Amino acid sequence: MNNQHDLNTYSKLADGANFFLAESFKYIDIALEYELSEILFSKKLESVNPTEKDLSLFEKVRISDDNISVLQSKEENVISDETKKIIKDLWSKSQFEAENKSFKFGLNHNINSIEILGHLNNLGFFIETLVNRHLLFLNQIKKIDNLSYKRFIRAKVMERLIYIFKEDLSSNKVQLNEIVNLFSLRNKTVHFTPDNAKDLKPKISELIQIWNQCIKIISILEKTEKFNEENFSEILKQNINYIKNRWV
Repeated sequence: MNNQHDLNTYSKLADGANFFLAESFKYIDIALEYELSEILFSKKLESVNPTEKDLSLFEKVRISDDNISVLQSKEENVISDETKKIIKDLWSKSQFEAENKSFKFGLNHNINSIEILGHLNNLGFFIETLVNRHLLFLNQIKKIDNLSYKRFIRAKVMERLIYIFKEDLSSNKVQLNEIVNLFSLRNKTVHFTPDNAKDLKPKISELIQIWNQCIKIISILEKTEKFNEENFSEILKQNINYIKNRWV
C-alpha cells in the first residue's frame, strides 16, 4: 500500500474539489449576470440623446481605421461629462437590475463574458482533482501498482480518464466526448492567444452537455469508492439546477 498519503490527503483533495466546483459555478453565474447587464444597458442607451456639446465634440474626433493608432490614442473628450454621467448611471442601474431580475437565455446563446474563463478553468480543475483522488484510491486498494500510479498521475488528464474508464469505454457504457470538449475549452483559457480569445464563446447548450457527462463519470467513481461523504455528483447537480432555474 502507498503509505505516503493518509486520510488528510483525501480530505485536502475533497476540499480542493469543493473549492473548484464552487468557484466554477460562481463564475458562470457572474458571466450570465454580466451578459444580462449588457442587454439591459443596450436598451437603456437607446433613450440617451446626444446634446449639442456631444455633437460638437464628436465632430472634432478623428477615429482611425488602424487598431494600433486607436489603442495609442489619448483622445478622451468624445462625449460631454454630463452624458458620461448619464451613461455611467445607466450601467450601474443595469447591473443592479441584472442581479435581481429574472431572465431566461436561449440554449443557443453564446457566452462572451470574460468570466467564462473562471468557469471552464475551475470545472476542469474540479474533474482533474477527483480523477487524481480516484487514482490514489486505486493505488491504495492495490488495483494500480506503485510504478503505474507514478506514471499515470503525471499523464495528461484525458489519459488518466481513459485508463480509469477503459472497460466502460470498450463496452460503450461511458462516453468521454464532452469531457474532451471541456479540456479543449480549458486549454483555450490556459493558452489565451488572440485566436482563442476571439473563439472562446461556448453556447449554454454546450455547457449543459458537458455538465451532464461530468455527473455521469463522477457517479461511476463514487459507486466504486463508496466514500462516506456527500456525493460530488449531487453537489454538481445542485449547482446545475440553480443555473438552469435562474438563467435557462
